[in-house]
Amino acid sequence: MKYRSGRLAAVAALTLLAPALIAVGATAAWGATTTSITVDGTKGGRTFDGVGAISGGGGNSRLLVDYPEPQRGQILDYLFKPGYGAAVQILKVEVGGDTNSTDGAEPSHMHARTDLNCDRGYEWWLMEQASSSLGTQGLASTAPYPGRRL
Repeated sequence: MKYRSGRLAAVAALTLLAPALIAVGATAAWGATTTSITVDGTKGGRTFDGVGAISGGGGNSRLLVDYPEPQRGQILDYLFKPGYGAAVQILKVEVGGDTNSTDGAEPSHMHARTDLNCDRGYEWWLMEQASSSLGTQGLASTAPYPGRRL
């Protein structure tokens, strides 16, 4: 019985380690390939538009509002401060629609024609924290309710 349990343990260990060993081998083989890139400033081509970030679809920024200072301020600096950290130049945010369209529901900024409230939700707060030179875009993840006219 001792022989069988030792053999079973060896098979179990090999089964668990095999994917890691294969991944290591694949990484080494993949890393061996080389790519050459020629940069010629006299010719036209693609231009670098900058670094962007997205906040939406799952509440990935929701917890940031609740961070204590100075940690929250430091994270915001790493994200948005020009010439520091990521120095994000464009931010896309989810425009909430009061539905759970993804992993997290974001409230709508307008429930009726006369009900404009940009303090609902965390996306508006995040846009306020971003640099004034930062470009922002809104992504609507929910269609308006049928028959609802604002």
